[in-house]
Amino acid sequence: MRLTNIRVENYARLGDLKLSVRGHLVIVGANDVGKTSLLRLLNLLLGSTAQLYQNLSNDDLQQPDRPLIVSATFSSFTDAERILFHREIDIDPVDRSESLDVRLEVQIDPEDIESVLISRWCPGRGEVRSPTREQIVAFGWRYLPAVRSSSVNNLDGRDGAVQILLRAVESELGDEKATFSTLLESFNDKLSDSSALTQLRKGMAQHLSSSMPKEVETDQLSIRTSADPSKSVLENVSMYFKREGEFAPLSEQSDGIRQLISMTLFDLAQGAANVIAIDEPELHLHPSSQRTVAELLTKQVNQKILVTHSPYIVQKFDPAQVVAVSPDGACHQIDPTTFSIEERTQAHWWSPRMLEALTARFAIVVEGIADRLIVEAAAQARGISLDRIGAMVFELGGAENFPTVYKLLGPHGFNVHVLGLVDEAESPRWVGAVGGRPKNVIGTTVFISKVDLEDEYCRSLGADRVSEMLIDAHVADQSAILSSCAAGSIPEVDISALAKFCRSSSKSGNRKVPAALAVSKLLTADEALKLESVAALLTRLETVASES
Repeated sequence: MRLTNIRVENYARLGDLKLSVRGHLVIVGANDVGKTSLLRLLNLLLGSTAQLYQNLSNDDLQQPDRPLIVSATFSSFTDAERILFHREIDIDPVDRSESLDVRLEVQIDPEDIESVLISRWCPGRGEVRSPTREQIVAFGWRYLPAVRSSSVNNLDGRDGAVQILLRAVESELGDEKATFSTLLESFNDKLSDSSALTQLRKGMAQHLSSSMPKEVETDQLSIRTSADPSKSVLENVSMYFKREGEFAPLSEQSDGIRQLISMTLFDLAQGAANVIAIDEPELHLHPSSQRTVAELLTKQVNQKILVTHSPYIVQKFDPAQVVAVSPDGACHQIDPTTFSIEERTQAHWWSPRMLEALTARFAIVVEGIADRLIVEAAAQARGISLDRIGAMVFELGGAENFPTVYKLLGPHGFNVHVLGLVDEAESPRWVGAVGGRPKNVIGTTVFISKVDLEDEYCRSLGADRVSEMLIDAHVADQSAILSSCAAGSIPEVDISALAKFCRSSSKSGNRKVPAALAVSKLLTADEALKLESVAALLTRLETVASES
């Protein structure tokens, strides 16, 4: 069966949400917006019953007079699952589609307001029946938390990845199981017959007899491989990893290796792990390993629910599978029917900084790195903290990318507030992408540098000041500026010629970014206000930030 929908209402740490699970689900957002809390709720809904009363209290209810509701919907059942959930699967009377709802409700106990009443059931056809142990197992839920101190247990504990795999394989051993059982019993017999081990057991029995209520006989102690090899020949078997010529237990591997092995083994246990939730799979992993893990996670049959801060992991998933949690706790998904596959691929994944844009309150979209440097410097010079406002400056790598990115980030996508800074020649395309009357777009959403940002800062600051900045930063010496601008002295330098020089190339490379860096290092508050398009954008940012 496949998880298709998730719903949460009245939870204190997260806004109400209804999410579609389109194969996998990748949850991104800033710290402390409730991403991990969602995984924990799902773990309580679909995991072991023992955790419920230990992990839920009246503090989890946003409004005490309403119940906290967590529900998940499954579809696509096998015949075995239909038999197991024959009273719970709901059949639509019109299209005959099948669905299974699992619901968790938490409410204040009317007889003890410090306590909560918890119900977990599958509503199905109207019966309130707690799921059986077999049904909980059939959900196939596995949760790998971000607390890596437990990663060894996640691997080799009773319910760890290694033991899950071995239990799954044992049922397929066939005649080999009897062979292994015979070998183990023979080995146990040899251990029992060993004179040295018999002396050990005898000494242990004597010491135990002096401290226990009844005398302990030597034959009451046994040194053997397993309690009953005929039942489970793999019970005490584990996995070792060979490094530098020697096998070592998984517990002795590095955090990164344990993390990689854990995720890989859980993925292999498809029969027992139907939905795998992983909190921050990138922890302890180099970016190249993050990309490798992401490739693995996208390809396996079982479903993944990931909470991540890694752009290298997010880049491997379709944008339709991504949920962005905004700073106010609201969750945003795109409607895949409004985006072509080409748009989703192009828009999302060429820049690691796109992940930061998804999770910001405001995305200031600019054409390139040089524009970003100037905008960030102008904000700093004016005392505007972009981080405190929740704004980030995101360079497109080309003005032609704006329409697709705006569609993805804007009100019809992940609903990030977008402000754009563009050169005059490219502005019609940007205004058209935003839509509406140009007079309502220009100066509110799209801000236009005339002719471009190089021309604007040269014109606003003056040739003397910009030349001083370039020379001070060793971008160019005076002779290079004068030669390029065909001037006899700096006061004679033409503004347009200097702007052209700032965006031109030299033998050592393009000057556009070095020139912007030179200007940004020395920009003052008064000079920042003279940059018309940038100043207007930042003023607009302050206004909308104060209103929201």
